[in-house]
Amino acid sequence: MQAPQSAPNGTAPGWHDTADAHMEGETARLAFLHRAISDIGTTLNVGHAARVLAASAVPGFADFASVHLHDHVTTSEDDSTTRSPHASPVMHRVAAVHDDGLGHGAELQAEQTFVYPSGTAMARFLTLIEPVLIPRVDQDVLLKLPAELDSPSARSVLTGSSVMLVPLTARDSVLGFLIFGRKPERPPFIPADLAACQQMAQRAALSLHNACLYRHQARTSAVLRRSLQPILPPRLPGVEIAYRYHPYSHATQVGGDWLDAIPLPGHRVGLVIGDVEGHGLHAAVAMGQLRTAVRTLATLDLPPAQLLLRLDQFAQGLSHTTLATCLYGIYDPLPRRVTFASAGHLPPILVSPDGKDELLEVPVSAPIGVGSTAFDTLELPIDSGSLLVMCTDGLVETREQDIEEGLFAVRRSLTTPHLSLEEACDALLRRQRHDDASVLMARLHGIPHDRIATWRFPPRPEQVRVARGLVRDTLTAWGLRDICDTTQLLAGELLTNAARHTSNPIGLRLVHTDTLLCEVTDDSQVAPALPHPAGTDTDTDTDTDASERGVTLIHKLATRWGCTPTPAGRTVWFEHSLPTHAARGTAGRSPLWPDKALPPDCRERD
Repeated sequence: MQAPQSAPNGTAPGWHDTADAHMEGETARLAFLHRAISDIGTTLNVGHAARVLAASAVPGFADFASVHLHDHVTTSEDDSTTRSPHASPVMHRVAAVHDDGLGHGAELQAEQTFVYPSGTAMARFLTLIEPVLIPRVDQDVLLKLPAELDSPSARSVLTGSSVMLVPLTARDSVLGFLIFGRKPERPPFIPADLAACQQMAQRAALSLHNACLYRHQARTSAVLRRSLQPILPPRLPGVEIAYRYHPYSHATQVGGDWLDAIPLPGHRVGLVIGDVEGHGLHAAVAMGQLRTAVRTLATLDLPPAQLLLRLDQFAQGLSHTTLATCLYGIYDPLPRRVTFASAGHLPPILVSPDGKDELLEVPVSAPIGVGSTAFDTLELPIDSGSLLVMCTDGLVETREQDIEEGLFAVRRSLTTPHLSLEEACDALLRRQRHDDASVLMARLHGIPHDRIATWRFPPRPEQVRVARGLVRDTLTAWGLRDICDTTQLLAGELLTNAARHTSNPIGLRLVHTDTLLCEVTDDSQVAPALPHPAGTDTDTDTDTDASERGVTLIHKLATRWGCTPTPAGRTVWFEHSLPTHAARGTAGRSPLWPDKALPPDCRERD
């Protein structure tokens, strides 16, 4: 065999080629590391971070790169979800880039899922968490391909290529792995390339893990925010409502402010806004407790002063000290009156239909949690079309101005015409803020008087027939004959039951909105209840049996029903859904009831 000839400097032939290749590989490796480390961590989006990672390797360092992540990393499930240790790993290819032949990296369709049954080479790789370097893919390697890669196209691409698999691990958690490939015509990967990729993978895994934590935190904050704040204003007759809440904390997206609009019987609505002392998650937890307590107390139909008193007692019973301001009001669209009580909160603003604004002088007591002994109320009539505005101090108090100046600025902005309450809310929240800010607006239209019919009857059985006739005539005039028979029957049952338990006049009221509301008011203190099946005796005819029969009919035939306590007794009510044609609006005018058409002791009263 002929010995190789020496080069002029004494080196073997091909040494320069080897040195050039080594320098070229070192340059590509360093460039890849610099680009990857510079780009990693620039985003907290898992998918985008994976694409940036794959694109940093192609075409300078590799001809192909892809990122595969575990199922628990890519899905929205909680990372703590229990998984069987014997389950087959499920991996998702979330990013893939290849050399397009023009010196650029082109993204491939990445979304692909692989399941690696136990015992396969890929399953063992994911278990051992060790990098793999295959300088050249030969026939022995091809025979060990996972089933999902064993195809003619995969064999043609992989044959002679150089491949590296690098795991992504962070904080004792396996997130996935990286695949890098070089075509046969390029120099194969060497251990130095693998070491560089491992160094880069450590940073990449930490960045991806942080992105997962951020996504989990954002999702948790979103769920918490949705659970603690109302989603859409309720649709209530006679009231148009809009509100906005902007937390000061960008991390948790929740704070100590809360607001609510609570439907109450008789088409009334409870309007509440409050502000817990402090910021962040602790204030949000306390806010959620108080908001739930207000909603629970509102179901008891308590007057504003009594509700705040109960809320104060509730706050003192919490395990931690909680101080909060709160403003609670009830608007009744039938007489068009509002009643307010305040626990240290900012006064509401009332804008009349002619544009005149004023701060309502609601008596202010100590904040919730202090232990106030009493809360005073303000009750006043409201003109139809008036605008009521309630807000927290975060909307009006800034570093540049005090609360009085902020309230004046809000009042001035409310005189500017807005197309809708939504736009008016948005306009207020464009102001510079240094705290949580909430605003609740309610346009108080009231219910037209010609949609309300009210009577009072002496507690005599023969008056039930008179009442049924008035109900029939009224519903006919309102275009509601389809529900006339049922309404007559149920109203008669309530009047009959009331006449058995009182010696004072009985009130009957019909209200026509998007439903038909019927109310019967007397001075009884006993709330009706459905009979217990085991206690029903159909062979007797007592007052109790008659009362239970009426309640059973209402429960079966009415859309909704209930009993509301009043200062002098109770109001039993039920609602009917309107027929389709009536729900779109009635065409006829409301009836007039001349005094001569009614008995002297049941004439209509305001």
